[in-house]
Amino acid sequence: MRPPLVLTIDGSDAAGAAGIQADIKTLTALGVYAASSITQVTASGPQGVASTHPLSAEVVRAQLAAVVEGLQIDAVKIGTLGSAAAAGAVAETVGTHRGRLGRIVLDPVMVDADGTALISAEGARAVREQLVPIADVVTPNMAEAAQLLGTSLATSIEEMREQGLALRALGPEAVVITGGRLPAGDDAVDVVVHPGGTDLLRASRVPGRRVRGAGATFSAAIAAQLARIAEFARAGELGEIGDAGAEDDMVTIIATAREFVAGATEHGANWEIARRPGGYQALNHLITLGMD
Repeated sequence: MRPPLVLTIDGSDAAGAAGIQADIKTLTALGVYAASSITQVTASGPQGVASTHPLSAEVVRAQLAAVVEGLQIDAVKIGTLGSAAAAGAVAETVGTHRGRLGRIVLDPVMVDADGTALISAEGARAVREQLVPIADVVTPNMAEAAQLLGTSLATSIEEMREQGLALRALGPEAVVITGGRLPAGDDAVDVVVHPGGTDLLRASRVPGRRVRGAGATFSAAIAAQLARIAEFARAGELGEIGDAGAEDDMVTIIATAREFVAGATEHGANWEIARRPGGYQALNHLITLGMD
């Protein structure tokens, strides 16, 4: 038996709320085997990130080589990279082994939820130039989209759409700009730009909620579904994405990932894992096990 397998390339979050810990929890909850390559270590807690410690490109490259050479990969999720050198190592690996990696989801993490920078300006440029063009799906938030494009923060859905189109023009099949930071309105709106056009995904805002790990969870959930689709395709049960009549429509995949994040956020609302009140809340990735 060959299970669906996702390689996640991300930073380690000491508090277990974001980064590679959130990725592995999400993948496991969705029935996917998780392999990993850690790009940096963060000292983090409920109040946010205290310090970051990027790993060398050689260490990142060595992890990737071991996994790519040894495992059968169905999809890849790329998150926090920490440095231009790490971004280059990832881009080099993808370029060399593209046929072994399945579809690639890029979460271009630039800053943590508390505003801590998680990559240098040089690193952000490397993500734009080397990784965005080779990704299948890119999932920036509004601040990350603006940084990737070297422009100001979008202030409307139309500006989000324009930035999504600009990012898609760089190469990816689909771009999702998450709109939780859009200032007006009762709904949080995500803008999905894909080959068929533009879709808006709406959900009610939850006032006063501050969570860490939503972006990592979202992109990992997309990668999990792409890996499951690859599994079905191997069994002859489903066509490839883009095939006429295939049931794995990209907008549906993205919407389903969004629903998982919403459920994990809602079911983590009453968790009390911090020693002191306040700070950021974690998501409950155990919802698929019926655990509140």
